[in-house]
Amino acid sequence: MVNNLSDLDSELREEVQHRSSANNIMKEEAFTEVFCDYLIEFGELDTFEPSAWRDKNVGAKIDAYSFDDDIETINLVTSIWKEDGSNVTNSELDTAIKRARKFFSLSIQGKLPGDRIDVGNAAHDLASTIYEVRKELTTIRVIVVTNGETKPREGTSEKEDGKSLQVVVWDGPRLLGNLLNTARVGLTIDFQEYGGPVKCVKQQDTGKYTTYLAFVSGQMLSDLYSTYKTRLLEKNVRVFLQQRGNVNKGIRNTIINEPEMFCAYNNGITVYAESIIFEEIEDGIISLSLVEDFQIVNGGQTTASLYHTMKKDKAELDKISVQMKLMVIHNNELSDEKLSDELVPKISQYSNTQNKIQMSDLRANDKPHPELFAISKKALAPDPTGGTKTTYWFYEKSRGAYGETRNTETNTHAQRKSFDSKYPRSQRFDKGKFSKVWYSYLRKPQIVALGPQKCFARFHTDFLSNLVSEGETDWPTFFRKTIGLLLLWNAIEKEIGRRKRQGIYIGFNQNIIAYTLSLFSHQTKQKIDLEQIWDKQTIPEDMMEYLLTLADTSYEHIIKLPKGQSLVPEYCKKEACWDSLINKKNLPRAPPSLKKYLHSNQKRMKVDESQDEINIQFCQSKGADAWFDLSKWMKEKDWGVGKQRSQCFNMGKTLSGKRKPSSALSYACKKVWDSMEQNYGWDK
Repeated sequence: MVNNLSDLDSELREEVQHRSSANNIMKEEAFTEVFCDYLIEFGELDTFEPSAWRDKNVGAKIDAYSFDDDIETINLVTSIWKEDGSNVTNSELDTAIKRARKFFSLSIQGKLPGDRIDVGNAAHDLASTIYEVRKELTTIRVIVVTNGETKPREGTSEKEDGKSLQVVVWDGPRLLGNLLNTARVGLTIDFQEYGGPVKCVKQQDTGKYTTYLAFVSGQMLSDLYSTYKTRLLEKNVRVFLQQRGNVNKGIRNTIINEPEMFCAYNNGITVYAESIIFEEIEDGIISLSLVEDFQIVNGGQTTASLYHTMKKDKAELDKISVQMKLMVIHNNELSDEKLSDELVPKISQYSNTQNKIQMSDLRANDKPHPELFAISKKALAPDPTGGTKTTYWFYEKSRGAYGETRNTETNTHAQRKSFDSKYPRSQRFDKGKFSKVWYSYLRKPQIVALGPQKCFARFHTDFLSNLVSEGETDWPTFFRKTIGLLLLWNAIEKEIGRRKRQGIYIGFNQNIIAYTLSLFSHQTKQKIDLEQIWDKQTIPEDMMEYLLTLADTSYEHIIKLPKGQSLVPEYCKKEACWDSLINKKNLPRAPPSLKKYLHSNQKRMKVDESQDEINIQFCQSKGADAWFDLSKWMKEKDWGVGKQRSQCFNMGKTLSGKRKPSSALSYACKKVWDSMEQNYGWDK
């Protein structure tokens, strides 16, 4: 386990060195990827796309980026990799921020990419997209990441080309602080910046915690969510919200039609805090101005729904009040063990039991994670050379487990060397990668494109929990198959990294790998003998040659964006991207030599798609004419947006052509139908 900055520096350097050599990329690029993985874990990012580019002549630099789902917020990541481990000066930090801002400014003005960015660089795609979506963008977040230490500075929020600009700095000490307390990523909220302070009534003081009750405005909650998004939410709740995605219909209807009844119908939010700053107005009543380590442990869907309904439906939130239960937990300053670490997860779990989401689905200590972890420590992997140098594949079911195991089981340099030989860093994998390889094999690359957190959430509810409930899974066999998929993924990743260095690919590595592995599974009818790959511990040359052919096919497909799409990573999240790929004519067929690697009796594994089928059946039951009528009715009434009317019309065309609609179109059309029926009187 990482306990201090020295440990962290060693851990980072080892991981950067490994990723740099494994993926054929520069150390600073590898560092950016490693750090962004941490930021996903902490909720700072949902996903990211590497895009290393710099131009000293114009003073611009970018290393990675991501757009939020609504394409209103862009995260621009820029790195300061300190090879010598020295501190970061204010001048270096200011330069890094200035270069990222310059990249955005030139892009939004249409001055990039031009001739300055090679078309073979992901930054070319990014610059073009920034210009294309310039009207939709509202917020730019410049995130500086460094392994050095910076001098403390306040966060900044200002304007850049008419947009809100926020600057966030993550250095070594901040990373360490979050690693030592990975359960939560707290925020300091100054209510006075959001229309406060807030009046509270002191309800209870148990000695362990103090409870306050208050009412906050819907506008305040919406503004907070606009600034911090899911970082407001306690980590478990954050993942649940990502998994659910859509705005709760009941909440939305109340916001739009009965805002004054919102408080009566809604249970409000529960908030955890480490400490608060307030003024006492009278006995039992305080004026709350600032909360440290602000985390919503229940009410995430309420908070997000207020924001999204305001943005999408232009709803006014000034009449809405939301009940807030604020719990300030008193940690013992003389003890290393924080009471909040024990209580907050329980508060989150118990207060969210009303939801249909199973809390255990996302827990590293629930089945089958402990079983797989135990198997990973005793399942000897064959030596690919045919020798006797056996190794293990380490399943890191929770972040830091690899380092902690290494530290607890070794005391001397010789013991650590022996551990590293048995458990190579290249054979360590976490929950995110675990879910990505399986969802690729299950031919769901669009889910992989959502990022490791959302992919893992779906993996639990739609696949892994079903295996657990069936009670028939042979977990050692399942583990060996998982390693077979990891070997395929890693081999593709290494070759794609090489091709990127050669200028053959422009980026989007993770998407290329996911679509390649999915296409491989599709073309071989999911009959790949994964245990044979485990036995070999390497990918045969003829199989690798075919995989690279599929990689070229996948790459050419995802970069040729259809009309209406402007960003490759966003297009890869669409079911239509996958559907159009497998429906292409003349896809590369598996060569006859691959037959020896296929398993004719292998059981095909499926994702639970029951909800998708429900949506499809609903749309089919209405008939083509009803969808044409709905599209026409919405146009006449000027209700909904053009995209929704178009979706309904396309559903009509699909059904009139006796074709089965896709799950994505069915999901969208059912949402439109329900909305028009509940809110606007559509009654057909």
